[in-house]
Amino acid sequence: MHEGVLMVAPINRHRVAASQIVASRVEAGTRRGVVWRRGLVRGLLMLGLLQAQTVLAADYIVLPVFGSQPDTGVQLGVAAIWESEPVADSYAVNLFLLGTENRQAMGSVGLRIPGVVSGRRDYFEAEIHASYFPNEFFGYRATFLEDGAGYDEETLRFRLAWSYPLDSRWRVGVGGIAAVSEVEFDDPQDPLLDDVAWTEGGRLFGLEGSLTRDSRDSMSWPTMGTWARTEATVARDDDSETFAWASQSAAVYYQIPADVILALGGQVQAATDNTPFLYMPTLTGSQWMRGLRDGQYRHQTTVATQLEARLPLSPRFAATTFVHTGQVASNPGRWWDEDWKSGGGVGLRYSISNERRQNIRVDMGWVDGRGGLVINFGEAF
Repeated sequence: MHEGVLMVAPINRHRVAASQIVASRVEAGTRRGVVWRRGLVRGLLMLGLLQAQTVLAADYIVLPVFGSQPDTGVQLGVAAIWESEPVADSYAVNLFLLGTENRQAMGSVGLRIPGVVSGRRDYFEAEIHASYFPNEFFGYRATFLEDGAGYDEETLRFRLAWSYPLDSRWRVGVGGIAAVSEVEFDDPQDPLLDDVAWTEGGRLFGLEGSLTRDSRDSMSWPTMGTWARTEATVARDDDSETFAWASQSAAVYYQIPADVILALGGQVQAATDNTPFLYMPTLTGSQWMRGLRDGQYRHQTTVATQLEARLPLSPRFAATTFVHTGQVASNPGRWWDEDWKSGGGVGLRYSISNERRQNIRVDMGWVDGRGGLVINFGEAF
């Protein structure tokens, strides 16, 4: 199976690409996973894990998930991924459902199907996401804030995309997104909401494009090669406001003695100042700044870099250690106005297959001394 993303907490879900939702190739520039916030049960129930079972030549995995936080109570759900073949253009389905003690819920269904161009590994992706969940908005700032402005959000989002290989390394993607959100802040007059778009929600229609170059020797556990991806989205809301956001991600991999792999990666994001806060760039706490809650640092521009060492322990287990740094600001010229966020962490990997590494990862990361647990399918980059 290819890597996918397991989402268990309501962490800036709006910019997750369908290529993640459908457990496709690791081409996504923003990967959302689990960053356990304070008050959460720090765990993921593994007792129901089905280890890459083969049924009619199809791989699948099912994981029960749970957690808790004060504004939701106990959270219970399930995540499942099915793939007909271990190739990028095979049929695949992803399902995620989560309900809470306080009657909040979120869910998504993703589908990938082979394309229509003969002899080419093109494919289509579709995803529908619905949620009613509480969250916090910490404003557009480069300094830590203990508590943000609480809000309830109802969202229905649909995305359809097509991915086409130009050759063995280059791939282009085009797609469309439609979404409707209703947002209700606990305190609509909170100073954090000054000059913020979509404080009551809205409707959005957009077009997106991507260009990817991938020379890695493996998508799930690369030991050499490079990967780079450029993404851009232009959208319009029901108030006739036009806005855009974009990202550039890159990574390089080296194998050194003792089978240790060094992975170096980073990402730059930018958005227009009228972009709805739900889609504004953040430092992603499940990927580039592991352990940081997504949305804690959010602004018009972000930058993050990470260096990770990956050490195989057995055919199924591996360990990692990493360091990272990042910053947000209204523009790149102001990245140095505040101290950069920095930290590191350690991780454990468990492969669901003996034949090739397809990892469930557990990372404990720290950013400026504050820690968080990340549980996810596939590597961060």
